[in-house]
Amino acid sequence: MRKLVLALLALFAMSIVAAACGGETVIKEVPVEVVVEKEVIKEVPVDRIVTQEVVKEVKVPGETVIVEKEVIIEVKVPGETIVVTKEVVKEVPVEVVVEREVTKVVEVPVEVVVTKEVIKIVEVEKAFAKFSEAPQLTQAVQGGNLPPVEQRLPSQPMVIPTFGETGKYGGTLRRFYLGPSDGCAFFRVSRASMVRFSQDGFSIIPAVARGWEVSDDGKQWTFFLREGMKWSDGDDFNADDIIFQYEEVILNDELTSGVPQFLQSLDQAATVEKIDDVTVRFNFPNPNFIFLEIIAQNDEACYGSTRKIPWTPSHYMKQFHIKFNPNADADAKAAGLEDWTQLYDNKTAYNTNPEKPSLAPWHYTTPLGGQLARAERNKYFWAVDPAGNQLPYIDNITLALVDNPSIGTLKAIQGEIDMQGRHIKLPDYTVLKEGEEKGGYHVLTWPTFGGADAAFFFNQSYEGPTGDAIRDVTFRQALSLAIDRDSINEVGFLDLGTPRQSVPAPGGPHFPGFEVENTRIQFDPDLANQMLDTVFPDKDSSGFRLSSGERININIGTVPAFGPFPDIAEMVARNFEAVGVKTEAQIMTRSLFNTRRNNNEIAGYIWTGDSTGFTFSAYAIISIAAPGAYTGAAYGLWVSTDGAEGIEPPQEMLDFTRNLQRGSTLPKAERDALGKDIYKRLVDRQYNIGIVGLSPMTQGVLVVNNRVQNVPEKAANDWPVRSPSTGFPEQWWFSSK
Repeated sequence: MRKLVLALLALFAMSIVAAACGGETVIKEVPVEVVVEKEVIKEVPVDRIVTQEVVKEVKVPGETVIVEKEVIIEVKVPGETIVVTKEVVKEVPVEVVVEREVTKVVEVPVEVVVTKEVIKIVEVEKAFAKFSEAPQLTQAVQGGNLPPVEQRLPSQPMVIPTFGETGKYGGTLRRFYLGPSDGCAFFRVSRASMVRFSQDGFSIIPAVARGWEVSDDGKQWTFFLREGMKWSDGDDFNADDIIFQYEEVILNDELTSGVPQFLQSLDQAATVEKIDDVTVRFNFPNPNFIFLEIIAQNDEACYGSTRKIPWTPSHYMKQFHIKFNPNADADAKAAGLEDWTQLYDNKTAYNTNPEKPSLAPWHYTTPLGGQLARAERNKYFWAVDPAGNQLPYIDNITLALVDNPSIGTLKAIQGEIDMQGRHIKLPDYTVLKEGEEKGGYHVLTWPTFGGADAAFFFNQSYEGPTGDAIRDVTFRQALSLAIDRDSINEVGFLDLGTPRQSVPAPGGPHFPGFEVENTRIQFDPDLANQMLDTVFPDKDSSGFRLSSGERININIGTVPAFGPFPDIAEMVARNFEAVGVKTEAQIMTRSLFNTRRNNNEIAGYIWTGDSTGFTFSAYAIISIAAPGAYTGAAYGLWVSTDGAEGIEPPQEMLDFTRNLQRGSTLPKAERDALGKDIYKRLVDRQYNIGIVGLSPMTQGVLVVNNRVQNVPEKAANDWPVRSPSTGFPEQWWFSSK
């Protein structure tokens, strides 16, 4: 099993390398007829890519075999054929002796032509003879209750290919959730974003925007929307919905305190302008070369009150805005609220207001919080499959309320869940596998591709003698050596993870090297004791180390919602105490954890560090840029209030965070070099301690009903990519058996 997982991880890392390599990109929209004259084309906006492989493998006993694979990619464009590139790929075979010739037809969810230096957005006018739709929608059209599908789709719908075969309409996808705040249980399946991550997690493809253009200096991003696109209630979606969100919500001091981070570069806000009904431009005061990566993460997902997305249904929200409805305050008081801003907040939250129109493939029909929350197909969803069938295939999604993840896992074992990874715990992998046949499901694993699935974070702003110890780099380094990662991997991760520091996965553009990844990961309590003796040699009568005459006492905060975190916290506590550092694991609800962390009451945390694949767009967990920061809660408060509150951080922490912010302003080569340097410094100074990573722990163990088709065997699994959306749920469907 271990070898199989490592082999899968290696293949997954290779796909990331392929996606991550390449130069800085400039994006331009070009007519369909234009011939792109470039050396290398990596992705093409066509219906299919025909790939011919000739693979020869020769097994030599006792030797490692290198496989030479010759791949010729033939790109089919109407009226002409262009041979794009020839690659030689080296692989290590498992134990197979084969000589074969294979022809594959691969559907790709891409509408861009990617070259070495230029990304050109090419809208391919696919000649659909007709569009098709779900039978109940056809009935509604025939009954005069719904416009024809051709009128509900934009003039250039997004074409999403299938990961198997063309699906059939129907069915309800059953999932579970933990309560009103668990919107991610829905929105990570049903997403709408300006652009989106593809299956590999690094390639970015069009979505709400059919194309984009970026200026040479990275300051100006122009997005081209889909003409004729509509909200779920049938009203037009266009640039006005983006401008309303920017001018009337984000810039409105009564509604929003400060411009959201996604619209900033080096803490300076962007401006947004309407070029025409289907064209908007974001103007940054500083270069922002990674805005595409940032805006791919900003959608309706999980946020409830949605200040962090670039649009809102202005036709609907205006009725709750005082500028457009003078009676909004009176309406608020009639609803038992203080003023119109509270009314607006209530109405903008998708989790509690199913009436709010959406762009996502499914939208709520009931609010979150009930025993069974429901969502139905968006009749105006703006994507089709390659045959012209309007997506999604699945009619409805339901979320069953459970008290804790264990009950949800039990429902999965009993065959009552159709597709879920969220809240499925890795330690339950074995029992889930044993129940596959009886439960009528199968288990997939999508490993994370960065950082640590479990890490120990030091709160360096913790006060008192214990805080003084935490701020000593030798103390932090010694505690890394005190952790028995192999035992934690075996107990908490079923030996499916890799002991490592919290750095990106091998093959990623910011991977700092295996030497850094493996720094101080060996279990060496003797060396840890020697190092601690140099900085905190004094001990009390119980044998625990003292700082300024007081016992160092680390309380580790964590939550039970993410798999083996409680067990890991207990094991780490025992490891620390074995080298004389008094430690207590404190397991609490997530809300209490957040409150105590924000109040600077916890010395350390067990949490994930799984977003390292997105160093400059999802860096909050390793920075001190916000209140409640994992590296220093009171430091984050000082930064966010310009020194009015909190504790002033040391200069090295300010410099570290500043470099994280600066990365977005740099061209790719400089950005990648800075990324590697950041992780070298993170490990050298041991700002946090990576424990185990590259496992399927965080939402990577997926239970899939055997009737649910087109769920890929592998897809990117990480918070920034909002998995499982990387498996394109729009094209999942139910078979009859």
